[in-house]
Amino acid sequence: MTLLLLAALAQASEPGAPIEARATEDAARAEEQGVKPTLPKPGNGLKFLGLVQFKPTATNLTSTNPFLDGQVIGALGGTSGMTAGESAGFYTEQRVGAFFTYAPPILDGHAALSAGFEVDWAMGDQSYSTGGNVGGGFGADGVNLQTRRMNVSLKPDLPGGHRLHVIVGMQWLGDSVNDPTASRPDDLFRSGGRVMFWGSEAAGVAAYGGYETGWGDRLRYRLGAFSLYERGLTEPDDVWIAVVDVQAHPLYATTVGGHAWALRDRSGGQQGLLGVGPSSSLAEWQGAARLDLRPDGEGTAPAISTDLYWLALDAAYNHNLAKGPLGATALALLNTGTVYGQGVPNVPVRGFVGDAEVRLRYAEGKGSVIRVEGLYVSADDPDTQRYEGVFTGNTYGIVGAVHLTHGCLLLFPDPFSINRQLAVVYDTSAAGRGLLAVSGSVGYDVIPSRLTVRGGAAHAHEPGVGHYGTELNASVIAEPWLFLRTGLHAATVVGRDVPPAGASEGLPRNPWMVYGSLDWVVF
Repeated sequence: MTLLLLAALAQASEPGAPIEARATEDAARAEEQGVKPTLPKPGNGLKFLGLVQFKPTATNLTSTNPFLDGQVIGALGGTSGMTAGESAGFYTEQRVGAFFTYAPPILDGHAALSAGFEVDWAMGDQSYSTGGNVGGGFGADGVNLQTRRMNVSLKPDLPGGHRLHVIVGMQWLGDSVNDPTASRPDDLFRSGGRVMFWGSEAAGVAAYGGYETGWGDRLRYRLGAFSLYERGLTEPDDVWIAVVDVQAHPLYATTVGGHAWALRDRSGGQQGLLGVGPSSSLAEWQGAARLDLRPDGEGTAPAISTDLYWLALDAAYNHNLAKGPLGATALALLNTGTVYGQGVPNVPVRGFVGDAEVRLRYAEGKGSVIRVEGLYVSADDPDTQRYEGVFTGNTYGIVGAVHLTHGCLLLFPDPFSINRQLAVVYDTSAAGRGLLAVSGSVGYDVIPSRLTVRGGAAHAHEPGVGHYGTELNASVIAEPWLFLRTGLHAATVVGRDVPPAGASEGLPRNPWMVYGSLDWVVF
């Protein structure tokens, strides 16, 4: 079983934010400062975008499973096998992501082919081997190439200020109305579901559209359908999701959005090495809720089918701080549907999430920001015949969803992780146990937009039970050259008094982490 789990992790989608979003933000800042990246020669139609990450780390997080150490993702202290030990460990990770787009000049930008690939490893980890996330050992010669994008992009001409971008193939599946190929991080991470529900690659078709006037954007929309799993090509045993998102821009700095996503799962929960769906080991691995539908709690779990729906409303005022020093966002989401177990009663789903964030830029520089965020997630009541928590993309993929605006490194997942992304509360549902959390940070630019110091704190509580813990963190981030950032980050979590879901032992020690970072966006 451990070898099967290792193989599953080797095929995992990587954590973190879409590379396109980070690069778009850097390009926009460069243009504001009067600097533009060098463009390809006129007429060749080829564009390149890359991201290089380098991350040396010291931490007391340790693996209790010797077969699962190079790449580990999931809930700290749970079935991932990761816990906080007595001694410190040291390792270094590196990643290079490369994205290519070719738009034949003869088509005048109306069609393009895009491909994205990634190579990453832990330094000194394996050589002369094949698989994802390996190849950093002496002698190298590892085969490690992971596909992140492979799609066709179509942009037809439409009259009356209407724009449309259709993407067909392997692409980013998020929970926002915004086009991930042309959006800044704030547009993706502070709208819709805030990447708490969907945030990974999937194969399908998506249409991103909008309506513009001389005043600017008035309306944006997304329509899409994605096949998450296909067991038998001619059998009705697949998993797919359809998404509909609309965002109106009624006032200068205000947006209001509505979102509806529908998932149909007829896989029986048996797809993949860890299974998929609400009763799978995959869900438990990542700290999501795992429903036990066995009538007596013993024996073989029944095959399941699932119909899930997410209905959300979100609103924002100056979400990216581009139209003034004050910005605010809010989200209210209902997760409903039914889990059908073969030979057992159906389980209705009724879960709720509320999130709100306020930011204030109080001094010169992009890092001089005060931020406060609150998050509420409903808890499941084991005494009822329904599930009252929520489900996220972590129930169906590694990594399927990562909350990105909390500012934490250990209490919630660090979005800049490479191959080791662990957190006390990894999934938004908190394993179905519910969540009350507040996080905040204060940053100051010692040198505006060049040198930032930041301190943060966050607390998470299991309603009516106890504390997941309190995180304290600090960072120093420098940008010596445009598009190249380096920093030093540290965090610890204290005060945990509830055991991890699925843990075989008691509470782990207080986790801590210190790491350096180098992030270079390459045009």
